[in-house]
Amino acid sequence: MIFYCYTEIGRQWNEHELTDKLILLPEDLRRQALKKRRWIDRQLSIAGKLLLLEVLKQLPGGRALSLEDLKYNKHQRPYFNADIDFNIAHSGNMVICCATNSGKIGVDIEQVKEIHFDEYSDYFTRGEWAYINRHANKLKGFFKFWTRKEAVLKAAGTGFDTHLLTIDVSEDHIIYDDVHYHIVPLDIDRRYHCHIAFTREQDKIKTAHIELQ
Repeated sequence: MIFYCYTEIGRQWNEHELTDKLILLPEDLRRQALKKRRWIDRQLSIAGKLLLLEVLKQLPGGRALSLEDLKYNKHQRPYFNADIDFNIAHSGNMVICCATNSGKIGVDIEQVKEIHFDEYSDYFTRGEWAYINRHANKLKGFFKFWTRKEAVLKAAGTGFDTHLLTIDVSEDHIIYDDVHYHIVPLDIDRRYHCHIAFTREQDKIKTAHIELQ
């Protein structure tokens, strides 16, 4: 099963609200969050970890895990030494966390906003770039492929340490580095594009909107 939850940061938390949320995190994660200069970045970081606690409650064996059990691979991707894989992404003021008890999973979300397209052509294969330029809404076509690529690379555990040009995500089922990935869009908010990628077919995908205000 896949379970994902998301939240939107609508305002800056007051000192009391911030303290109440920080106390739920281990000391190292508190320090990481508080190092961020902008309040929105601090809150996005904290919210991602709080959403992780929520998704763990939904999966078999998840309640036995805590944020203190987190480990990191050489690409700084967090994971648990357990049969549960998870991933967190944020953009704008939206945060999403997904998890599964079967295989690997990755997620990416991006706020749809104006960009300079020419700066990104080297990140896409020829076929992908042609699709983006033919799309009725070029901007949406761009973020569709961007989030698909990022979701796969985050599931693979490499993220931006792997150049996006090395992978083609034109199909919903692809093979990357000898591993099969399924790519599925998530309808979170019309202002955002979001995709998940996972390595094993799933019988259920469940979701919840979480209020952290």
